[in-house]
Amino acid sequence: MDFSLDYTEKQESFAVEVRKWLDENLPDDLIPIRDVCKMSGDQWLKRREFTKKLGRKGWLYPGYPREYGGGGLTPEYTYVLVEELSAREMALPPLYDMGILASPAILAFGTEEQKQRMLPPMFKGDVITWQLFTEPEAGTDAANQQTNALRSSREKDYFIISGHKVFVGSFPSRPEQMYVLTRSDLDAPRHQNLSSFVIPGDLPGIKVLPLDLFTLSTFPAVSGVTGANVEGVKHSVFFDDVKVHESCLIGKEGQGWMVTNATLEVEHGGGRGGVVRKNYMAEKFLEICKTDPVISRRLKNNPELTDSVVEIYIGSQVERLLNMRNADGKGAAYGGPQLALYSKMFGTRFVSHMARVLGPYAYTQDEKYALAEGIFEVGQRCGICLAPGGTPEAYKIGISRALGIGR
Repeated sequence: MDFSLDYTEKQESFAVEVRKWLDENLPDDLIPIRDVCKMSGDQWLKRREFTKKLGRKGWLYPGYPREYGGGGLTPEYTYVLVEELSAREMALPPLYDMGILASPAILAFGTEEQKQRMLPPMFKGDVITWQLFTEPEAGTDAANQQTNALRSSREKDYFIISGHKVFVGSFPSRPEQMYVLTRSDLDAPRHQNLSSFVIPGDLPGIKVLPLDLFTLSTFPAVSGVTGANVEGVKHSVFFDDVKVHESCLIGKEGQGWMVTNATLEVEHGGGRGGVVRKNYMAEKFLEICKTDPVISRRLKNNPELTDSVVEIYIGSQVERLLNMRNADGKGAAYGGPQLALYSKMFGTRFVSHMARVLGPYAYTQDEKYALAEGIFEVGQRCGICLAPGGTPEAYKIGISRALGIGR
């Protein structure tokens, strides 16, 4: 069965424009990245410069309004742009940047002044954003915030932020700005005691320390066309009486949970705006099964392994069809968390089937033995990682609420 999507005549015309622009603007010396922790500083800087070029063209955030620096593209043209970038092992964004999650919140709850001030630098690639929701006591239960942002008793137009965030950010170790969820009222009821801020990342009192983790990210994140936009390195961020002006407050004071939900809808798989994400790891796996003589011989000598190959093929196509449905706006309120849940759980099955077929080749990045630049070893590590971006239990709750069946 063919699950491909052919370009229309208008899409093909746009694809020609995109290819020409990429020929002229994509650096020739970019090295494909699978494990972001092995990316050099020079390679990061080259990708950062290309990110800014995309931003100046309006293609970094292609589906967002032109008046704020986006491209104003419809989903069918966004699809073409993503496909043409994927053909060159690039993705949107090219680097890890949580502006993709902060921007929907600003669009939904920010003032017009905030949109004009905050969105163009994000959409043009001039700032990188980290999202700071998770705390030692606030993971899946994001509303259980212990980081306080309380009005200054002396300067009423300022908040003082104190607390501790964990599992934050990526490589390198400092962003230009931070999107922070906090507790802003010690007495208000749950969900009414929170406020959200977008603040400069270099304010006095902010301390960033790296966390040494085994995994780079979740399986859905590392199974994409590139590993360069995966978080890889996580950090703890400490706020020690950080002074923040109220102009950084997104929405009204006490609306932090509403603002957060605008972000979670996107983070949990919704709002894809024409992006049909391919499972690049599945494509590489199936290609290896057909072309690599060692693996082909394993399959021939062990025909029972064919079941695992078929399971990966079917699972990846189901994932892609769910992506297509959501990109076309037909996923309803449950579509996002449903896709996110499926992708994570499919990842746990994928790595098991992959290990059966590839044997020890699934567990190495050694240049002599690794297959497909070591992508399968990265997948094995990250297939066990289910928490970042929302746990399966959180997705199930989101689906049940969207269907109106409670928890």
